[in-house]
Amino acid sequence: MGTRRVLVASLFCAFGWVLGTGSSAYADPGATDPFGPPTDPSTSETANEVSPSQGEPTGSPADAYADTDPSALTDFRTALDPHGTWVQDPVYGTVWAPSADEVGADFTPYLTAGHWAYDSDYVWMSDYAWGWVTFHYGRWERSREIGWLWIPGRAYAGAWVSWRVGSEDFAYVGWAPMPATWAWHDGIAVGAEFPAWEPFVFCPHSDLFAPAVATRVVTGEPATAIAVHTRPYVPASPVVDGTVPASTGAAPKSAAMRRLARPAVLHGPPPARLGIEPSRVVHRTGNERGLANALAYARPSTAQALGAQPPAANVARSPPFVTPHYPTIGTRAPKRR
Repeated sequence: MGTRRVLVASLFCAFGWVLGTGSSAYADPGATDPFGPPTDPSTSETANEVSPSQGEPTGSPADAYADTDPSALTDFRTALDPHGTWVQDPVYGTVWAPSADEVGADFTPYLTAGHWAYDSDYVWMSDYAWGWVTFHYGRWERSREIGWLWIPGRAYAGAWVSWRVGSEDFAYVGWAPMPATWAWHDGIAVGAEFPAWEPFVFCPHSDLFAPAVATRVVTGEPATAIAVHTRPYVPASPVVDGTVPASTGAAPKSAAMRRLARPAVLHGPPPARLGIEPSRVVHRTGNERGLANALAYARPSTAQALGAQPPAANVARSPPFVTPHYPTIGTRAPKRR
């Protein structure tokens, strides 16, 4: 395992790239979605359909954590320790696995025990006492041996998921946990390329805000059949790590570098875009205790008052945003490297 870590770290050093928030958005021309990214301008979403807030607190850009800030490994332990186990996974590094007694054998992030709410964007409302951490921070990946694992992250989002939408005559919407681009080894976030595996689930537009949305979705092979008729949802103003990119830059020339880069394009399709009547949209009440905790930990100015660590001064921010990479849909588990 030590040799593998050295190889991964050396690879990054050779490219001269310091890992930022783990959510770079360089396009990979060699990676295509078999179900097709939108190429016709008429299929793009209009800019006024989305808000850049993603439901996170407002404040100075300096008053924020990078996703790979090492405080991700310590700030949430009090909330997570009673409900699961910290594991040193040879692929994903330091991760947390929820207790099987609490979640059951069929647990799936952003599906089991929760529902969607919407204000400026989608927010996952988890029924788990620890859900305010793992569905608003970090990423989920699936291990062959253990199952779903949470990779710590320190940047807030209403939900770290990717979205797919159907055509106007195919009223299905789908989502899946967004892949991670880093692993924690020896307390350091090391850039990593995990195989593109996004287990999308789909439901009819009318069921998106169901109280128990897990009972309304299509999963597994039937979901793959539905996915053929959908495309990635990409708003006109993509959001990277909770902020709208202010500038763009040239894509990496190295094919290996492109393979190592993955995006974090937030925002789902607005309910109006899906034809959902306003009366059927679930909104936050403001009284959700778990969500209040998540928002409080999003900014150092409020998180430190709760005992959180200050941001690390030497954690780099993400590279410039260029174009989203459209990951393929598959059912394979991540490969060991």
